[in-house]
Amino acid sequence: MLAGHKYEAISVGGFETCHMFPSLKLCFDIGRCPQKAIAANNLLLTHTHLDHVGGIFAYVASRGMLGLEPPTVVVPPGTSTKIRAAMDAVSALDGCQMEATLVELSPTSAEGVRLSNGLIVRAFFTSHPVVSQGYVVYRSKSKLKEEFRGLDQKDIAARARSGVKVNEAYEVPLVSFTGDTDVRFLQPIVGDISDIGDGDEDDVASHRHYRDDVDGETASPSDRHDTRAVQTLRDALMADAFLCECTFVDDSVKRADALAFGHMTYQDIVAHRECFTKCRHLVLTHFSARYKAQEVRDALQERLPTDVWERCIPLLRQFSESSKDNASSK
Repeated sequence: MLAGHKYEAISVGGFETCHMFPSLKLCFDIGRCPQKAIAANNLLLTHTHLDHVGGIFAYVASRGMLGLEPPTVVVPPGTSTKIRAAMDAVSALDGCQMEATLVELSPTSAEGVRLSNGLIVRAFFTSHPVVSQGYVVYRSKSKLKEEFRGLDQKDIAARARSGVKVNEAYEVPLVSFTGDTDVRFLQPIVGDISDIGDGDEDDVASHRHYRDDVDGETASPSDRHDTRAVQTLRDALMADAFLCECTFVDDSVKRADALAFGHMTYQDIVAHRECFTKCRHLVLTHFSARYKAQEVRDALQERLPTDVWERCIPLLRQFSESSKDNASSK
């Protein structure tokens, strides 16, 4: 369980990532399509690297084979046409039907996407070699408007019967997920992130992962600082459960080099500690396959500030406790 929701996940950097919330009927990314992910009616794809999207063909086809309704697949802007083309190609090879509703969601969208179970999904910008974004899942609730608070219950009921709207809707961020990103996804909140120390300057300068264009789709600085997009990012940090990538947990990889790969290191969390102490649960995920489980636990406990570590849950399923290669334990 995670923040009151049933939760199962697997995430090994470069191999596969899928976060499943059965009670919410959704998955973040699909990895290699774990069997239990097939039951999710909704799939939220953060980006199109194969370790995050490769299982989409099995996911969609398996739902069809089992007679389940076609899923809703939420994707970043500019990616749906290529995803559909890939699905059509696999469908032709396999002879199966692949029915799914692909929905492009922009972080600047005020409406977001309302799922069939009433949950609302909004996106926020992230920073990776391909077009990418994170997601926040909200539950809509209602509360008494401020001007009616303190009134007698009978008076409030009478006003409601007469047609006065006494309640107002508000949204609660339940779960959020960054997908793969480097630390610059935080820039709209913390300002310019340039104090990343030394690294391979050629790699950092040449690696275009803070993308402003993908096949004509643009994410200008003004888009990244759009009021709705920034509010969604703030909500992501304050969710009951914030799932955040942290690929590197030791000093063998410098911050600048992690940035060049479009990933985060524990040093980024330490440098921006205030951003990681607003959530109830902080699930750190996407650790490099170079690590063993105990190495990750020890490194994070030693290096993270106490108020970060006390809410931290390292996702270590599929990581070996022994000296064997983590990837061989799959």
